[in-house]
Amino acid sequence: MQAVHFYRTRRINISSSRDSLNGYQKGKCFYCFRDIVIDSPDQDQMADVDHFFPHVLLQAHPEMNLNGVWNLVLSCKECNRGEDGKFASVPDLYLLKRLWTRNEFFIKSHHPLRETLKNQTGLTDQSRIVFLQKMDSLAIGSLIHRWKPRIELEPAF
Repeated sequence: MQAVHFYRTRRINISSSRDSLNGYQKGKCFYCFRDIVIDSPDQDQMADVDHFFPHVLLQAHPEMNLNGVWNLVLSCKECNRGEDGKFASVPDLYLLKRLWTRNEFFIKSHHPLRETLKNQTGLTDQSRIVFLQKMDSLAIGSLIHRWKPRIELEPAF
């Protein structure tokens, strides 16, 4: 059982989702709407693929599919891990609504991620809302702290 728990909590490379996520985010950070770079030979210049609900939650809830595309967003480094970054905090509820809107956009637009998102979060609008509310409840119950970006530019999506 311990080996299964370790496998579920180990970090995996999720950067391959960068291009798909950017199709919605249009070169902007999911949280603050600053410009981000998604293609650069210098890895330090590239946007982070961030777990909306932090990866650290797998320590308490190894059954959660936090590496699913439903939970991945592109983030500037300042929002993800800067001085006032999100780190292991749970994003504010208005950001949860933004995540739901993003996921619904992919589903309604018949994007190739549509079926993956439906399989990960639910077949109906209502089941997807309940899914995200449940994930938020588990997250805030474990991590306690809410986070929102210190600076937020004009919404771009």
